[in-house]
Amino acid sequence: MDVSIIIPVYNAKDFIIDCLKSVSVQTFTGDVECILVDDCGDDDGCALAEEYIASCGHNIDFVVLRQEYNQGPSAARNRGIREANGEYVFFLDADDVISSDCIELLYSLAKQYNLDYVQGMYHSDEHYQMPAYKSEDSNILINDKKVIKKNLLNYTYIPFTPHNRLVRRQFLLEHNLFFPEKIKVREDFYWMFFVAKYVERMSLCNKETYFRGYNDESLTHNINKEREISAYRTLIEDFCTNIDPFMKGEQKSLVLDILIIAIREGYFDTDMEKKKYISLFGGHISIIEKMLLYLYFYTKKNNIKILHILLRLFRYNQ
Repeated sequence: MDVSIIIPVYNAKDFIIDCLKSVSVQTFTGDVECILVDDCGDDDGCALAEEYIASCGHNIDFVVLRQEYNQGPSAARNRGIREANGEYVFFLDADDVISSDCIELLYSLAKQYNLDYVQGMYHSDEHYQMPAYKSEDSNILINDKKVIKKNLLNYTYIPFTPHNRLVRRQFLLEHNLFFPEKIKVREDFYWMFFVAKYVERMSLCNKETYFRGYNDESLTHNINKEREISAYRTLIEDFCTNIDPFMKGEQKSLVLDILIIAIREGYFDTDMEKKKYISLFGGHISIIEKMLLYLYFYTKKNNIKILHILLRLFRYNQ
C-alpha cells in the first residue's frame, strides 16, 4: 500500500458517511487503504459506515477494526498505525472531510522530495503558515531543522491536531511516535512535542485539503475537567523531563504556556500542588530564568513584562 488513512470512529453517525465519501472520491491513483477503528461509541456510526462501504463503488480498500471497549482516540490511532500496510499514514477524524485531491497532493510532495512528513492546509485557517515561508501559490520545501522545530512547537502557526499530515509509517515506528494512551484529551499536544524532535525535512502543501466538521458528541466539545487535569499534569511532567538541547527555548516556552493555562483554569487543587508544578518546571531552566519564573507567578506587579523578558531569555539561551 502507498497510503493508509486511519479514522477513529466514535459517536459520529451524522458525519461518517460524508467523511467516507470524501475518501472514496480521491483522485490519487496509487494503492490506498482506509482503516476505520470502531471505538465503541453509543450510536450506530460504524454500522452505517459498513453499509456505505458495501453499497458504494470505490477503489479504496476499507478495513474495519473493532476495539474491545472504548479506549479513546490515542489507542484507536495507535492500533491503526500498527495494523496499517501503507508506506505513509494519514489521520482523519470521522466528523471531518478531505478534498478530493488531498492524498494525491500530499503524496506527490512526499515522493518528490523523499520526505517523512508533509503538512496540508486546513480550510479557513488564515494564520496557518510558517511565518518565514509565506507563499500563496506554491508548495514549500523546508530543510532548516531550526525553523521546522520552532514552528511545529507553536500551535498558533500550525495546529497541533494530528490530522492532515502525511507521515511515513516507518518514521513513526523508528522513533516510537505513538499517541499517549494514558490521557484522553490533549493527546495531539503530546504527540506533536515528540514528533518535532525528529522531523528534519518537511513540505507544506499550500492548498486547503482538510475541512473540519463540528460534532458536539466529540471529546473536543465535551469538556471533562478531570480529563483536562490529568492531561495537563501529564504534559507538564513528561515535557519537563524530555526537553532536549536543540531549540531548547521553544520547548521551554511551550511548557510555560501549558503551565500558565493549567493554573489559570484551576487544574491544581491546592497552592502546594501549584507550587509543585512550578518548581518542577523551574528545575529544568537556568537560575536567572527560575528567578523570573517565580517573580511572574508570585508577584502581581509587571507580570506581562516579566513574562516577555522570560520568553526572550528562553530563546536567547537556546
